[in-house]
Amino acid sequence: MNKILVPTDFSTPASYAFDVAVGIARKSGASLHLYHVIEIPDHPEITDIIAYKALGDRNILEEIEKKLADTAECDECSDIDITWSLDFDTPYKKITSKADKESCDLIVIGSHGRQRAQKLLLGSTTEKVIQHASCPVLTIKEPVSLFAPSSIVFGSNFYGEISVGFESLMDFARLYDSTLHLLKVNTRSHFETTRYSRALIERFAEEQKLDNYTINIYNDESEEEGIVHFAREIQADMICVPTHGKTGLAHLISGSIAESVSEHAFRPVLTYKIKQVTIEYGVIAPFRKPDPPNP
Repeated sequence: MNKILVPTDFSTPASYAFDVAVGIARKSGASLHLYHVIEIPDHPEITDIIAYKALGDRNILEEIEKKLADTAECDECSDIDITWSLDFDTPYKKITSKADKESCDLIVIGSHGRQRAQKLLLGSTTEKVIQHASCPVLTIKEPVSLFAPSSIVFGSNFYGEISVGFESLMDFARLYDSTLHLLKVNTRSHFETTRYSRALIERFAEEQKLDNYTINIYNDESEEEGIVHFAREIQADMICVPTHGKTGLAHLISGSIAESVSEHAFRPVLTYKIKQVTIEYGVIAPFRKPDPPNP
């Protein structure tokens, strides 16, 4: 891990994310880039126009720049290489674009959460970063006194495409000598036998050459609830959920397990992008299960 991007809006969750990013940088030797984006509405109302005209006042910009500089130059992180910058545009677009252009290995971002009505209408910057970012995204919602994830829950269906991007989780596991709790959640609508699920997980663990892991099959009302409930029961330090990064119609229909877990989990959540499943015959259908492995 060489470079970590830390978006900030100077909120409390953003400060939690910065603290975690500093800990990861100190452990891994990575540099940090603190990044603030002033949002410009696509279709501004008159009140927005007045507000953004006020940004032309150097006093306001200087105040924001001072906050960035003060955060980057804090005494507690003097041993970390930290830079900062300020930008204007739609936050998630600038954040994901900057991560791509500067080859960032990780985005660490705070999550505010939203009321359901707001979420349906607007979504959140964090959600959209998870959808669009090419690199892994670590979401922080609550304060973390010491980020040292010795116990990590990996929630997945363990089908073939999941292995693409799994190395990003392994980076954390190696860095912190973590135990991976491989978790398959069974629901009423997506049920598998224990024997079948266990065989899939065992084959996945063998293919990934894992040596410090547990196999877990958990029943719940939804996959999101199962992942969060299981992680809470074992007091996991971190959760990892791969995502297809669905947008548009596909996202409206089925949503994203990764985004939902990031919003509701009580622990840091790492998401990484996996390849979109090919949809044949122009219809939306579940990914075909692989042939069951030999018992």
